[in-house]
Amino acid sequence: MASRKPDDFKKIAFVNFGGIGDEILFAPVIEEVHQYLPHAHITLFLEDRSRSVKELLPQVDSIKELNVQGQSRIKTFYQLWRMLKGQYFDAVISSGSSPFIPILLWLTGIPIRVGFKTGGTSKSLLTVEAPLAPKHDRKGYAGQMYFALAQSFLEWMLKDQYTPMNPVLPHLKRPSLEDLHWAKSILRPDESGGKILLHPGVSAISIQKNILKSWSPVCWAELIQKLTEEGHRVYLVGGPDDKEAVAEICQHLPARLPNFTDLYGQTKNLRQLAALLVASDLLLCVDSSPMHLAVGYQKPLVAMFGPTDEKKLLPPDDARFQAVTVEDLSCRPCLWDVRNDCCDNPVCLNPSVEAMLEATHRALALTSNAL
Repeated sequence: MASRKPDDFKKIAFVNFGGIGDEILFAPVIEEVHQYLPHAHITLFLEDRSRSVKELLPQVDSIKELNVQGQSRIKTFYQLWRMLKGQYFDAVISSGSSPFIPILLWLTGIPIRVGFKTGGTSKSLLTVEAPLAPKHDRKGYAGQMYFALAQSFLEWMLKDQYTPMNPVLPHLKRPSLEDLHWAKSILRPDESGGKILLHPGVSAISIQKNILKSWSPVCWAELIQKLTEEGHRVYLVGGPDDKEAVAEICQHLPARLPNFTDLYGQTKNLRQLAALLVASDLLLCVDSSPMHLAVGYQKPLVAMFGPTDEKKLLPPDDARFQAVTVEDLSCRPCLWDVRNDCCDNPVCLNPSVEAMLEATHRALALTSNAL
């Protein structure tokens, strides 16, 4: 195949399924390609449950939604094939390790096809193969794994004229002045004490699939009281899926607690949650979409991790992003590597309040030093 130049690419499709967190992990792929192909129209194919992430990805011109949950993979692939085939893209860049993906991309007729190396089909049917470790040996940051797609494509096209992003981090669209003004009117940044955003929940889909990642409401309540007693201001936030978790935490708090504000229901969209994150000093959370959102704004965070692997989900060697786990637990992390749902005795979900408090103090000290 003849070499291609940046001007040859007018329309590029990116394909990445998953939740909002998965789309944020994938964001550096889009950002990197856009940097070198700034005039290409970018379309992102994603699950309908993640549509709101479009507001945070400045390089994406349009999105195409697919209803993936609850339907067969064959039906999803057929729908994706029809959507890709009718759009006349110059290139398609797709995540996913299924050996059927190279076949699907080849059947679309799109001339440049970029995907992960998965065996004979990818070697025969893809234009560019990106390296992918076997599932049992994927140890590093997932954002770096996705980034191999952009790096392989741009190295193929630009050769030694290409210098990869380092470190690999998502960079999300800054909230509007209107949203920031709204957030600052709530958090009052001119007042003393750390401004701590606390998001305790996970998606309803995770709970339905027995993918448990939440911390005890009693522990959250105890941590809130300790932080407010120290003079920090804690703001409890959550979306529709978090109603029960927020209510349980509030049940264990005094009716009137100085320096604490329940903001549940006041964030109407992802943009407003992003504005609160940007205006705050720190996010406390579990392994969830808000955690990835904080990474996308390079906002310090403390995340409680249970069965999932923090080394895969947080950027490495970055003190701004801290994980708290139950130490010396030989069975964790287990989710995805060993099993696809949680065990009957998830002791990994019980780190101490003291451990979370110490990590919060370290994160707040880091924030203070940055001022």
